[in-house]
Amino acid sequence: MPRLIMKKKNKEKKEDKIKLVDITKIRFSPEFEFELPAKVDADKLIERGKTLKSWELKGDGSLTNGIELSPENSNHLYYNEDSLMQIKEILALCRVYKAKALPSCGLHLHINVKNLSDKDVLNIIREWIHRQKFIAKRFNISKERLSETCKFLPKSDYKLTEKVIHQYRNKSGYSFSGYSSLDEKYRSLNISHLPKNDYQTLEFRMFSSTVNFKEIKSIVYFVLTFCQEAIERE
Repeated sequence: MPRLIMKKKNKEKKEDKIKLVDITKIRFSPEFEFELPAKVDADKLIERGKTLKSWELKGDGSLTNGIELSPENSNHLYYNEDSLMQIKEILALCRVYKAKALPSCGLHLHINVKNLSDKDVLNIIREWIHRQKFIAKRFNISKERLSETCKFLPKSDYKLTEKVIHQYRNKSGYSFSGYSSLDEKYRSLNISHLPKNDYQTLEFRMFSSTVNFKEIKSIVYFVLTFCQEAIERE
């Protein structure tokens, strides 16, 4: 077969693969942390939150008078008008109660990777290790959070392999003590929920919380396209 035809077919195969990665098909679940004014009873807001369909509001013990909001497990969020409207309504409720996003408050995004291959998951992790410091600078992440609740993944964990990812997902006869990213939750990217007996997600923990809907939307879009590009990159 002529080389020109071979190159054309290879290009078509690559384009076909790219078309399969659609960010609107990736399920995600955000977790918002907010601090309430001392005069606001967090329990009252949590009780009010029970009327919100498919969302959960609970106290956050890491804050003085804090709350945490997230979709219930059955509430599958995708990057579409309905999901974004849910987030907008949740933020509106928080603003009514004068909720504030302090520097210590985080926005955590769980990306469902149940249907991704071990190679896809590995590519996302490696790309994050490579770019995490740049991303922290771009989104102006506080030094406090980077030193405590969302520490950088070590460069040494770039040595993760597909085999290790596969065994970790299945929890099958392997010691993971040599990889700090698999041992510790408080990393910029939390991999501990990856196993099949857990959420099967990658949790992006670095981002700061905000009651600004446009900023939330921007962060969600960034993470989804980050995963898309990492998967597509050979």
